[in-house]
Amino acid sequence: MPEFWESAFEQKQEMWGWVPADSAIATSELFKQHELKNILIPGFGYGRNAGVFLSNGCTVTGIEISKTALEIAKKRFEE
Repeated sequence: MPEFWESAFEQKQEMWGWVPADSAIATSELFKQHELKNILIPGFGYGRNAGVFLSNGCTVTGIEISKTALEIAKKRFEE
């Protein structure tokens, strides 16, 4: 399975764009309402869903098996 995701991110890069998923937006609002500040995102990808949590003051930890996806995320979030 790691080979599949590495190949997908190498070929398609930011395949889902940067707009967070509706589920990430709804979950972020729920976190905000309950004053939750830490989230673990398995399958972090290149971090498209992380931004909505970061903007609500959360600490985000991500797990990802694709080195390419992590490199894209690193470029985005180290700016």
